[in-house]
Amino acid sequence: MPIAELEGANIHFERRGVGEATYVFCHGLGSNGIKFEKEDMDWYAKYFDVISWDNRGLGRSGSSEKYSLPLYATDLKNLLQYLNISKSIIFGVSWGGVLAQKFATMFPEMCSAIILDSTSSEVNQKASENWYTRGEIARLGMENALAGRKLTEAFDGHRTASTNVQPDVSSEHLNSYVAQCRATAGLREHPLTHELASIGLPALIVGAGKDSVAGAGGSVILGRTLTNSELHIFQEAGHGVYATEREEFRQVLIKYLKKIALI
Repeated sequence: MPIAELEGANIHFERRGVGEATYVFCHGLGSNGIKFEKEDMDWYAKYFDVISWDNRGLGRSGSSEKYSLPLYATDLKNLLQYLNISKSIIFGVSWGGVLAQKFATMFPEMCSAIILDSTSSEVNQKASENWYTRGEIARLGMENALAGRKLTEAFDGHRTASTNVQPDVSSEHLNSYVAQCRATAGLREHPLTHELASIGLPALIVGAGKDSVAGAGGSVILGRTLTNSELHIFQEAGHGVYATEREEFRQVLIKYLKKIALI
């Protein structure tokens, strides 16, 4: 099992493919790269040198004393340097898209392009409350975290934290899961929007018309903010377009990367 022993965290990664361009997969909140590696990675490996990795404190990566959005982004920088990769296409879905945005603002010289799927650079008050409460439900349990209150929808069709089943988060992954919930909630008071406006990187943004987790509004905001971007809303897709509209997304991705001469 490949483990990169990095400063502050031991990071698990998988690497496949022989393409000249490196494509990095950043997974969703509290998750890991296993599903992508089983179901998708071999297809991407036909075109790219593909990297899948698990965030610190999640999946097959080691735990850490500290968790924060800048630290997760720094882990990715350290991993790429460990693998002697100077520049890559960074793909992020949901929370992974938040991480990809932060990575792009901190280390733009290491990005040849960013692909942002079902994510946002900011959240409204109701969404912030929902994301924070997700972490509290995992930490305290549904009854204690909600204490008799019901969260309201942040957008039409939103599946709120109070309507979800108790998340199955192991004790070894709890701290990282809670940190990611709180970092996402923090996009209300500390949005990434203004930081992204100045980076100028090529960006493909995809959103889902039937996304009950994040909605498509954040993708629209990203399309308006990133000056060198292309936006696609897949009206029939659910959260995580790369998987819920797999073939259509792949066509758009390859067409876009050919257009900007990365493959």
